[in-house]
Amino acid sequence: MPYFPPKQPEFNYLHHLALMYGNAQTPWTVDDLSFYVAHQSAPGAWHDWLFDSFLFLNICSKNGRDYRADINLGTSMSGEGDFFAACSPQPAGVHEWEELLDFYVDSVQTLNQTIKQLVPQISTPLTHPRNVVLMVPYPHITQGDFGRSGWNFSTQGQNLDQATRQRLAACEWFITELKQRLPQFEYVHILGVYWMFESVFRSWEVDDHWLLKELRPFIHRLGYKFFWIPFYSTYNIHLLDAYQNYYFDLAFLQPNYMFYQRGVDLIQAAQAAQKREAGIEIEYYLELDEPIAVQGERQRRFREYLNGGVTQGYMVSAACAYFLGQKSLERMVVHPDPQEREFYQDIYQFIRGTYTLKPLR
Repeated sequence: MPYFPPKQPEFNYLHHLALMYGNAQTPWTVDDLSFYVAHQSAPGAWHDWLFDSFLFLNICSKNGRDYRADINLGTSMSGEGDFFAACSPQPAGVHEWEELLDFYVDSVQTLNQTIKQLVPQISTPLTHPRNVVLMVPYPHITQGDFGRSGWNFSTQGQNLDQATRQRLAACEWFITELKQRLPQFEYVHILGVYWMFESVFRSWEVDDHWLLKELRPFIHRLGYKFFWIPFYSTYNIHLLDAYQNYYFDLAFLQPNYMFYQRGVDLIQAAQAAQKREAGIEIEYYLELDEPIAVQGERQRRFREYLNGGVTQGYMVSAACAYFLGQKSLERMVVHPDPQEREFYQDIYQFIRGTYTLKPLR
């Protein structure tokens, strides 16, 4: 079985998907987005298109309420000390979900305007609208009063089935609002929505399996696709065995090779994705507020990601997602470190499919 093939008409020719982590306090601008839409041959000189697809997602709201599913209550990465993940005790409610809807509308409008302004500057024709995927906030089981329709996502005072149906109703409401608020754009195509939790969980208090299997047909009825980026683990690999039959239309396996000391293998992750018709996520960052023990190896490991695209075939044969931290490309193009400037050009070559192997340093 191959990787998830890129450039499928059913997915509006998606090949390279950039994860656009937003800040609720600071809306995206044309200047911000330009560095992901297009590539500079030299600082200030736009000359070609870059990413064809964009995943907009926010971690939390302006008031600090979480859209993400869980938080780390410890001080280390998973498997490296006192890592302890728990469902967020500060879950977003309807006010914060509506705030995110407004943020998305502004982001998509700004992306459309960005592309419109770049079209006259780039000689290569824009062959199809750029894709947008939008994160659905996680309906936390710690949310006992969502603030709309009396929805309660917890099992306090009700059984698991009742709680899960209300969680599903909230997700359906949010996606319906997206559909209504985002009309057709000249340069942007709303391809689908993204489930942010990087696994599929079930316990006495939560049933994401049932929720996702019910949510996916609803998403399809609105004309959208459903996306997921699971972290590399035995359990998630098992879920990928038949993910398209149950949960998602396209999953990108997240190798985590950029972040962990042990238990990660880039080649094994690529092979696991290939066997299960999944895409692959490529990871890099300039800085992250995380307890990453291997930060000193990030440049070498990113080179391995790029080289792996050649040796493992995912550069040209797989749909690829890119975690690049926040607002990295605009700094990399003029970075004082020549290695970062080289990586900026390497990313462009990788997206074009012309990157060639380079030595590790």
